[in-house]
Amino acid sequence: MANFERVLALSSLLQQTREPQSLPALCAQLSVSRATCNRLIRTLRDQHGFSIDYDRDGKGYVLRRGAHDTTATRLLGIAGADLAGLLEAQAILEQIPPGLMRDATATVRSRLSRVSTQRLGKQSLRRKLQLRMNHLRPSTADGFSVLLSALLTARRLSFNYRSRNTEQDSTRQVSPLRLTLYRSNWYLAGWCHQVDALRLFSADRIVNACIVAEAVKAVDEAWLTQQLDSSYGIYPGAADQTAVLKFNALAARWVADEQWHPDALTEQLTDGSVILRVPYHHDTELLMEILRHGANCEVLSPEPLRRATAKALRQAAAHYRKPGRTAPAP
Repeated sequence: MANFERVLALSSLLQQTREPQSLPALCAQLSVSRATCNRLIRTLRDQHGFSIDYDRDGKGYVLRRGAHDTTATRLLGIAGADLAGLLEAQAILEQIPPGLMRDATATVRSRLSRVSTQRLGKQSLRRKLQLRMNHLRPSTADGFSVLLSALLTARRLSFNYRSRNTEQDSTRQVSPLRLTLYRSNWYLAGWCHQVDALRLFSADRIVNACIVAEAVKAVDEAWLTQQLDSSYGIYPGAADQTAVLKFNALAARWVADEQWHPDALTEQLTDGSVILRVPYHHDTELLMEILRHGANCEVLSPEPLRRATAKALRQAAAHYRKPGRTAPAP
């Protein structure tokens, strides 16, 4: 058993009872020597701040109960929010494919891994943690490296791109401006010189990417931030509309604690429902999010979004007015 697991096990034994625990009894339960057990007790005292006294009458060790002696923060030595952030950072960095940036972040990833190992141990607790990046679409290692290199050197990219909407291939020359990990997938925002406009490209649909000699088009940072950050979702475009959504009391239990957008406003109603106001430009992603909540969400305005939601719900309901059909064999 690794040292940290033994520290956890010792703290658990002492918290389970108010009776003094003799050193031989602790050694037997932990399967350790007297010297190791004494070292674990000192670790709980000195490194984690537990108040452990030796009861001479009971000839054993007792955990003194206090307001914060048994908290996870005291045991792990790190606040819950910091620990969650640490694990999330690890999960994100591990998604960087092999290439320039993966090599550059090797030291950071190693340090994060070392800190999490120190806090969570190597075995039992780590086996109970799972970091999932659902719907991840893999990007080729070479292609991703080219994108990062172009951003680093401020040079244009030339690549072939297959649109998911049309399944048509096109050749693009793009000034790369920002690479974003969004909902487990990478997106390149860049100035497309074919259409002379800001466009978004899914990194997994970019093939045969290469760097060309021309410098990137200069774009005002304030304008770029407005185009990429002011509205809901990943599609570029300055927010020019506000969706007003009403969630019933059931959905409000989740929605009230979610951040749909930094500029979204939440209003709690007396019946437990919630009104959410979300700035947006394109309604594609917003509509998908609304449909995810089904009957628990109503679009109050604007009217075009309300009509689009109603149409999508009618089309979905139409599938279930037909007799059920047997799924084809795999």
